[in-house]
Amino acid sequence: MSRRVSSWSVNALMALIALAFVAPVVWSMMSAFKTQSDIRLHPWAWPTHPQWSNFVAAWQGNMGLYLLNSLIVTVLAVAIILVLSAPAAYAFARLRFPGSAVLLGFILSGLLIPVHAVLVPLYHFNPGSLLLQNAARGSVHVAWFAERFGDWIAVLGPYVAFGLPLTVLLLRAYFIGIPNELSDAAVIDGCGHLTILRKVFLPVARPAVATAAIFQASWIWNELVLAMVFINDDRQKTLTVGLMSFQGEHATDWGVVMAGVFMAVVPVLILYFAFQKHIIKGLTAGAVK
Repeated sequence: MSRRVSSWSVNALMALIALAFVAPVVWSMMSAFKTQSDIRLHPWAWPTHPQWSNFVAAWQGNMGLYLLNSLIVTVLAVAIILVLSAPAAYAFARLRFPGSAVLLGFILSGLLIPVHAVLVPLYHFNPGSLLLQNAARGSVHVAWFAERFGDWIAVLGPYVAFGLPLTVLLLRAYFIGIPNELSDAAVIDGCGHLTILRKVFLPVARPAVATAAIFQASWIWNELVLAMVFINDDRQKTLTVGLMSFQGEHATDWGVVMAGVFMAVVPVLILYFAFQKHIIKGLTAGAVK
């Protein structure tokens, strides 16, 4: 009896936690189809007359541009993170060299650094910021490049730096579990370390690579603090910064804001459900080896 009560309590607790995560998403989606007055007077009621005009207004407020900018920044950042993390994870998992434990600990210590603690030094020494500050003294081509892509370069560096520790940790844990016989057979065939990584380890570690990519893409897609500090050009604004422009100084149409939030959330949900199997496989692979 006590075991049954304990199991019921655990299930109830898990259900409450799941509800706490799902409720805000459902509420924002419901609000996207309501008028301003309905959101205030009946916040939890189902929309009786869906307001598609909210989505039209949000799209006319440059949501398409913000989606494209977020897509470009996210794809570039995740690609750079994976390209840099895979060789590092392979080296820490399979090679023995002096100071490897210290160097790995130094990289993983990045997991403990909050974004807010590095905003000031990043603002003064970020390559993108320096590029923008020196653009006036540079050539016409440098000024043109800085004007159009300087804000993106300013956020790409911090995104890559903050994404490397977790990605190295995930890939290294998976690489350690790959049987030595696979790499030994590749060495006998004359493969070097980079060839072994590219042709043996990365194909085998696809679940871990997919898991790391989705985690990083989700974080970068929703990141606000760094984007708000470094992105000022309207043409380069990402979703999180662009949504802030929907908020007026004296009044805000929350129906339009929620419609923009809805359009920002849908790509992440599609990505998650499309690769859900790989995420679970990547997270549980190390536990069953």
